[in-house]
Amino acid sequence: ITARTADGKEILPSKEVPYFFTLGKSEAPKGLEMGIGTMARKEKATIYVTSTYLTESSVMPQLEGLEEVHFEVELVQFTQVRDMLGDGRLIKRRVVDGSGEFPMDCPLHDSLLRVHYKGMLLDEPKSVFYDTQIDNDGEPLEFCSGEGLVPEGFEMCVRLMLPGEKSIVTCPPDFAYDKFPRPVNVPEGAHVRWEIELLGFEVPKDWTGLTFKEIMEEADKIKNTGNRLFKEGKFELAKAKYEKLLREYNHVHPQDDEEGKIFANSRSSLHLNVAACYQKMGEYRKSIEACNKVLDANPVHVKALYRRGMSYMLGGDFDDAKNDFEKVSGTMLQNHVWLVEG
Repeated sequence: ITARTADGKEILPSKEVPYFFTLGKSEAPKGLEMGIGTMARKEKATIYVTSTYLTESSVMPQLEGLEEVHFEVELVQFTQVRDMLGDGRLIKRRVVDGSGEFPMDCPLHDSLLRVHYKGMLLDEPKSVFYDTQIDNDGEPLEFCSGEGLVPEGFEMCVRLMLPGEKSIVTCPPDFAYDKFPRPVNVPEGAHVRWEIELLGFEVPKDWTGLTFKEIMEEADKIKNTGNRLFKEGKFELAKAKYEKLLREYNHVHPQDDEEGKIFANSRSSLHLNVAACYQKMGEYRKSIEACNKVLDANPVHVKALYRRGMSYMLGGDFDDAKNDFEKVSGTMLQNHVWLVEG
């Protein structure tokens, strides 16, 4: 960087060693930051900054009396740094660019991901606790996103990577291994550092052109994943699986009465699974709303009445709970059936 006033007076001489600063940290004048933010690596540009955007910074601490400054800039290198949580605890640093356009070509939706990674303790950078190149016989890790198969912080960052990208992630314990099975050599409460390379990903199968039977088979796979997550206590992830299926069901059209019956039963089951997730999460009103979607179509659906009654009771609405349990009892006696909750 060099800087001159509008009349050509040099006020910031060039240096052999490049300037280093972080955008957004007020380490350079605001107008200069804005201009550099539009540049590509190796690009050279002249950036004209008026007094309004000549904010004081470590690069140029003395700006009083300047009306306009012309910056000659060459962007030698940059590292994209993303604060994933907004509090500086989970940081993703891109060190090698990937291919494609961000974020359109990132695996934002649930996908099969292939990555190489190396995991280290943050305060002991030489203490590698896992390396796919060594500990996995050189094979990459493959996992489906949205299924709780890797630590939450790991997946959050990989979802914002492009194929071929390499990034360094520093992660706090609550998004690393404190809520996930810990490797034996990772102590509780450890901050970790991952070096991750996204090799590629595959998007989920498109249901277009599938038969009704094939669609229901694919739906069962996703539902079973949701059921596993529910049993593992990962209620938010389980709910996301069920809700994803319900959205997909908006585009499914049964062709006859038999298919219609199968489809209706499956959709009701998904709504009740969503209700169960909300119930476990303590969001009883939302659980009741999910049950109502089943009861609107079938007012004497025993399982929906029972689950809604439980949500009423847990939320302190005992009269409404009593009414639902009485309906459950009456319907079961009338039809000589027993309710098995699960």
